[in-house]
Amino acid sequence: MSVNLVVKSIGELATQASDKGLVKGAAMQDVVRIKDACIAIEGDKIVAVGSEAEVFAYSKAERASDCEVIDAGGMLVTPGLVDPHTHLIFDGNRANEFLMRCQGKTYTEIAEAGGGIVASMRATRTSSQERLVELGRQRLRRMLEAGTTTCEVKTGYGLDIDSELRMLAAILELKHSCASFMDIVPTFMPAHAIPPGEDREHYVGHLISDMLPAASSMVTDGSLIYADVFCDRGYFTLEETSRIFAAASELGFRLKVHSDEFVNLGATKLATTVGADSADHLLNISDSEIEAMAHSNTVAVLLPGTSFYLNLHEHARARTMIASGVAVALGSDFNPGSCHIFSLPLIWGLACLHLKLTVEEALTALTVNSAYAIGMGEKVGRLSPGYQADITMWNVGSLEEVPYNLGWNSVAQVIKKGHSVFKS
Repeated sequence: MSVNLVVKSIGELATQASDKGLVKGAAMQDVVRIKDACIAIEGDKIVAVGSEAEVFAYSKAERASDCEVIDAGGMLVTPGLVDPHTHLIFDGNRANEFLMRCQGKTYTEIAEAGGGIVASMRATRTSSQERLVELGRQRLRRMLEAGTTTCEVKTGYGLDIDSELRMLAAILELKHSCASFMDIVPTFMPAHAIPPGEDREHYVGHLISDMLPAASSMVTDGSLIYADVFCDRGYFTLEETSRIFAAASELGFRLKVHSDEFVNLGATKLATTVGADSADHLLNISDSEIEAMAHSNTVAVLLPGTSFYLNLHEHARARTMIASGVAVALGSDFNPGSCHIFSLPLIWGLACLHLKLTVEEALTALTVNSAYAIGMGEKVGRLSPGYQADITMWNVGSLEEVPYNLGWNSVAQVIKKGHSVFKS
């Protein structure tokens, strides 16, 4: 093969400076920013990145007869963004809860009034697989238009075996039917809440004995699948989480956890002990757990959109984590209730404002580290030779302008696997 796509006249190209591996602590700030840059692509892979003079001259000699040349016109170019935490498969909406929150109600108060996860459960249980797929496809297109090219998608609003497996089937269908514009990593999460009226021990036992094996059998091609548990006050205990993790690991699931969102039950320490790929939320993480994460490969997935959407006064201690050497990633937590935000550029701005990340740290968190949080770090998240040609082009000239334009989607064009899949 030979070069079949060239992106030239890039005003600024920004990508993580290291060419492989998870990025921790101070190294998250190390971002290469190349002026007047160019990218050469062969098939779905990047083969050369650098100054236009060098790469354009190289690619000219290597181009196929039908090579496409995209003129970036001085725009900013970054890797395609990676969202490691979404709940985008659901039916119904919870707009009424937004109004309750505006009146000062807390997440717990809304849940106790019949809202929260259980409200989405009622709407999702009655939804067909076809409808869940169609709703999911619409949401994925919106995410693409905001620069996301890879995302994780969870079940968790069915909370019975039939509904959870139907949600997983919808995710797997989207994984295949939307593969041209979005890489999707599925997560099975019936451990999102105990269904109302269900005996707690019976549900956990059913989840372990029946739900996890049934979900495992649906993934027949050996591809990646995660199990996730909401370990927090009112949801799943640390002991239950440990049991679910053990059963999921035996079946080949990789692990992640919703941890320390409301109180600290010890789930983050457990995540580092069992080798979970990520621990997410972490609003109440302890100093000792930060230290444990720094000495592990468990990624801290922070969700500033959730603390913003819930009107919380405190946010995750990102600066302490980075200073301690933790690998920090950012996700949207796109869901129907506690964070109805799918835009990673908006999350980028919130991370800079509320978590005090620099624009470079946020880029690393939204690309390289997010990719490692969902097992995709060797494939996506960098603009480097050998990586998949997933590229977001921005209608701005420099990296700082993305979070600065907090209320405007500045994405101009998206390239996925070496093909243009969106143009504004």
